[in-house]
Amino acid sequence: MGLGLVFFLFKSIIWGFLFLGLGLIGLAATLRQIPADPPNIGAVTFWGRRTGAIKKEGWCFLAPFFPFFYNVILVNVEKKNQDLSAQKLRTPDLAVLQVPVSLTWTPDSSHIIEYLNSGGEKGVRNILEDIVKERLRGWAMSAQEGPQAFEEAIASKEEATEILIKAVAGAELQRIPSVVPTHILFKYFSIPPEAPTGSQAAKWGGKWELVEQIISREDRQQIENAIKIRRRQIKEISRGNGLQSIPQLGIVLNRLNIEAIDIDPSSDLSKAAEQDVKERREQVAEKRELVNVCDLIEKLTKMGYTLQEARDIVQIERNKKTTRNIQDIQGIDLAGFGKGIGQGIAEILKERGNS
Repeated sequence: MGLGLVFFLFKSIIWGFLFLGLGLIGLAATLRQIPADPPNIGAVTFWGRRTGAIKKEGWCFLAPFFPFFYNVILVNVEKKNQDLSAQKLRTPDLAVLQVPVSLTWTPDSSHIIEYLNSGGEKGVRNILEDIVKERLRGWAMSAQEGPQAFEEAIASKEEATEILIKAVAGAELQRIPSVVPTHILFKYFSIPPEAPTGSQAAKWGGKWELVEQIISREDRQQIENAIKIRRRQIKEISRGNGLQSIPQLGIVLNRLNIEAIDIDPSSDLSKAAEQDVKERREQVAEKRELVNVCDLIEKLTKMGYTLQEARDIVQIERNKKTTRNIQDIQGIDLAGFGKGIGQGIAEILKERGNS
């Protein structure tokens, strides 16, 4: 384009316009825009090779043609939400649990080659899902760590979150300088200290005696400080404010959260638990029914009605006189109120009479 201006000013107007036009065409051919919505960056390539350099959003000059082949690979760098399907786990007591896990992460512009090597967005999603599945399965079934019964698993949300963050971030997390597992140290250094579960008490002591013995030979203050830092990291990542770099995948982990650890609703354990709850509710309802009937009969007898009359009045009030009869109060079977309740009524009234 500069050559065109020279010809235009000093030589030939025609040649000047020609070179000026060619310059403008070249300028248009090399001017490219890296989108800002959604946010993108460009991984620079030279002759098809990634150089490691990046170009940020906005207009830039490229030459994706011979002899330069200077170009970029566009990479979307907005936050990615990844909700994994509920992971089904089996604890050592063979209970089937489900654990829904959700993550938020962002491609790391300073490790964009690693991100592309991991397969970009699709590849990273698959890798993260595989890591989560494998680590959760190992944690749930291990006899050395994790819950040993489903009751322990349901209460182990923080522990499961910590082991997943550690599995995903790997060596990028600061090491805890102790041979005691981190989830045990989390409980030990809680304020106040959390009580161990049954399986933990059997191994570490009902009041963490073995933990105390071990860390007394280590640097207690250093361990406690490291646990505080790790706990703070986990809280930030659970809330979605994490900035944990994972360079091997080329991403920054912003959030990893477990909503809840629940019994799989399709499992036999879930059905048994539902049946148990149902039976407990029925027992409470029957007891309440029994007390109400007794109260009514007692009030009526105090008003001068005979026991038989009181029974009949209660039965009529409950619209059961025409179909069911109440037997003698000492041995009745109140079919309308559940088998054997009449006997219970008699006992309650007898106790009230004695008092």
